[in-house]
Amino acid sequence: MVTCLLGLSMNTIAQNVKKSIENKPIENVNINNLETVDYSTLKCYYLFSKKKESSDRPYSQDTMALEIGSKISRFYDPARLSRDSILSDRINNMKNITNDIRKMTILKEADAKDLSNMQGTVSSSSNDGESCQIFKDRLSNRVKLVDYSILGRDVFLYEEQIEPFQWKISNETETILSYSCQKATLHFRGRDYTAWFTQEIPVSDGPWKFMGLPGLIIKVEDNQHLFSFRLTGIQQIKNKIPIFYTGKVTIRCSRKDFEKLKMKQGPGKQYNFNGGDVIISDFPKKYDYTPMELE
Repeated sequence: MVTCLLGLSMNTIAQNVKKSIENKPIENVNINNLETVDYSTLKCYYLFSKKKESSDRPYSQDTMALEIGSKISRFYDPARLSRDSILSDRINNMKNITNDIRKMTILKEADAKDLSNMQGTVSSSSNDGESCQIFKDRLSNRVKLVDYSILGRDVFLYEEQIEPFQWKISNETETILSYSCQKATLHFRGRDYTAWFTQEIPVSDGPWKFMGLPGLIIKVEDNQHLFSFRLTGIQQIKNKIPIFYTGKVTIRCSRKDFEKLKMKQGPGKQYNFNGGDVIISDFPKKYDYTPMELE
């Protein structure tokens, strides 16, 4: 259950957060290719909106989760992760019962069609939602990005050492979601950003790769209004929960090679399961990827 803390005492939240970010030994535990890298007592939810330069409305909006531990945080799309996990289980189950499959049809490119109205069970591995998971070490400024978007095949990983963000903090203030926030600006890898953070939640973290401000980032947007993250809720976790890192990494690459890979990525696939008949079709639409990082 998600408990929204937006109306609670700022002092109460601050005290609880300070307790949660004390440096404590981190136990490494492997569970089904998952490694526990930290424990979270605070979970934030952000609405991530993306727009095209030619449009006034977002073409994509997803609710992202930020799990904050004493040193490590994890930023991901829980809905996309759940959907892909269910589909992966179905595909693996299909592999285990290949003797029961009477017919398999694969529709690619020009032959691709929408399977959603066909009889049977339809699952999707579309690239709607965010397939990347970002792990930040706030003490070392090291970032790991894991992407599992090519379902059933490879899990990609790149690691990078990010120089401390050169935030410029202004005296301008604004109240957002009952928090007293302060404005900060940043130029990062080809884009200019404006962020609003609050020292009432004393965690130097935020959505995506952003960190380094003296308080939690409540809202951040690039100056072209193409990418925006806005806090929608906070969950105070009484009993700390593990922050899991996948141990199933098959391809390590550089950030630049990863971006080239994303540019070539297709729109995903649909799967129709109807008794012993299986149809797999490419999505009959184009996947248009706009990178946040231009440099």
